[in-house]
Amino acid sequence: MDKLASAETLLKCSRNLIASRIGLLVPEQDQALLGKVVAERVRALNLADADEYCQFLASAEDLRHEREELAVLLTTGETYFFRDSGQYALLRDGILPELLERQKALGTLRIWCAACSSGEEAYSLAILLDESMSDRSQWNISILGTDINRQAIAKARQGIYTEWSFRNISDERRQRFFHRHKNTWVLDDAIRERVTFRLGDLVADEFPAPADLHHMDLILCRNTFIYMAPQAVSRIADKFTETLADGGILVTGHGELYAHHLGKLRSRVFPESIVYQKVAAPSVLPTPAPAAEIARPIPTIPAAPTAPAAPSTARPGTAAAPSQPSRRATVETSEESAVAEIPTAWEYANQGLWDKAAASCGELIARNPLSAEPHYLLALLAQEREHFAEAKELLKKTIYLDPSSIAAYLDLGDLYAREGDRPRAGKMRRTARDLLQVLPADGPVRHYGASTANAVKQYVEHLLNPHD
Repeated sequence: MDKLASAETLLKCSRNLIASRIGLLVPEQDQALLGKVVAERVRALNLADADEYCQFLASAEDLRHEREELAVLLTTGETYFFRDSGQYALLRDGILPELLERQKALGTLRIWCAACSSGEEAYSLAILLDESMSDRSQWNISILGTDINRQAIAKARQGIYTEWSFRNISDERRQRFFHRHKNTWVLDDAIRERVTFRLGDLVADEFPAPADLHHMDLILCRNTFIYMAPQAVSRIADKFTETLADGGILVTGHGELYAHHLGKLRSRVFPESIVYQKVAAPSVLPTPAPAAEIARPIPTIPAAPTAPAAPSTARPGTAAAPSQPSRRATVETSEESAVAEIPTAWEYANQGLWDKAAASCGELIARNPLSAEPHYLLALLAQEREHFAEAKELLKKTIYLDPSSIAAYLDLGDLYAREGDRPRAGKMRRTARDLLQVLPADGPVRHYGASTANAVKQYVEHLLNPHD
């Protein structure tokens, strides 16, 4: 038992150091994989045991090589052309036309595919631009792909792929942009030469950089943050933000930046995907998106407060229903007062006055502990402060008080996804989808601005089935 306990302690130490020093998150359910990886690295580094490996991780000043090795061992690196057809449809029909229109006076477009693996993503963008633009001769378009895996970068530069990379590309596209060579497909030089590849370490590298990592119009970093520790995600997202030009757009995997402080990034969520756009000044809580988009579950000031129905007394743990009519009238008056005053708390939050917003919510809850709305705002404020455990408890309280709170279910699902708890994340999102299905398709959803229930439901379906 002592040896077993010691082994578990060393694995926990390794997991914590891999998160803090390397930036990779190893979920607890991947204990067996972690054990194999640690044993492999002990052998490769000629160390005595896992204890020495922990000492190495804790003391080494430069961990670039170790980060590369662990990234290969702990992440899949899987990619293929036009992976996630919904996001590429959004790029083709919405984002790229918007950026091209904005940049047409300058005739320049700068794109960075971070963590590009073997290059399919970057080349997919080059193909999209070739298909979308009638005349590229007037444009200076730069597409850069970076990855920490040197073998993947070498393959990307070659532009030679097997059938495995063509799971989501039409025969027409393949015939147009590739030619067959034995058992492989070779990308046409005209497309291959439009993309530059090089090694890049998102955790250790400094960017923006004066050479070429600056004023990017579009950054793609998809299905990468899911493998990373929260603190590493936040640091990289901040560096991406500074590397974007004003108005530039960051595209991640579905929901990968939920529960992270966005700073100067404004959420824009379409039925196909969420994207983030850099604004001139940081916004503490994002502003509602245009009607054609889905706003992230954010605090918005209710247009006309209305008193909700009195809370059910059937829930375990709540106070018994008052027997005196005068007392019931007092409770209803208190609830109406809380609903009427919650816009003040929202206003404080949107102005960045978090302490005032929290104090206002506290006063409302003191008068009516069964009011869900101030609990939900407190949960959002906790997320902004990166107090995620507190946010989870507040969201659970919100759902307890208001089981129909779609925004609370989705936010809680995002927090579970952030922790790598996909089963619970899926459960929360499925519940939100069920609630959306009973709403009028073209009706509003609380905390989602002007977006319709149908549009929000489409986005939830993408979260539940990202590869459909």
